[in-house]
Amino acid sequence: MNDMPSTKGPAGWPRQRLVGLQNSAHRLNRYAITRPLARLIELVIRLVYGAYMPAAATIHRSVHFGHNGLAVVVNRAAVIEEGCFIGSHVVLGGRAPHPGAPRLEPGAAIHTGAKVLGPITIGRNAVVAPNAVVLEDVAPGHLVGGVPARILREGDQ
Repeated sequence: MNDMPSTKGPAGWPRQRLVGLQNSAHRLNRYAITRPLARLIELVIRLVYGAYMPAAATIHRSVHFGHNGLAVVVNRAAVIEEGCFIGSHVVLGGRAPHPGAPRLEPGAAIHTGAKVLGPITIGRNAVVAPNAVVLEDVAPGHLVGGVPARILREGDQ
């Protein structure tokens, strides 16, 4: 019997230190006295992983970042729920003058180079194709792609 702790996250992907660091920064960001430490962790993430993931962003511990989050930019108001996949060079950002940031429901997949902008929701198990620019909500189970993104395949969750 193997007594080694599991190296797999809830979605079956390897656990990533990147997500653990961001989650620690998120917890430390709640209190004024520990906020400087949260900022230090943000800086470590930026320098070591080449990703911008502010402590204020809400990222579930089971989220998987392709290539350890290389060049991923996440808005501080973004919410990424469990089991999501985020490819490299993805932007989850704001869109002036619309306040707010993207929300990814469980199981959403955002592939390499995609830009998800503004206060929109990417539905459960929806897929955003590589290099797509998403400016509107994506229904659960749908596949979207293109610039601007349009529905390529409808899904039923």
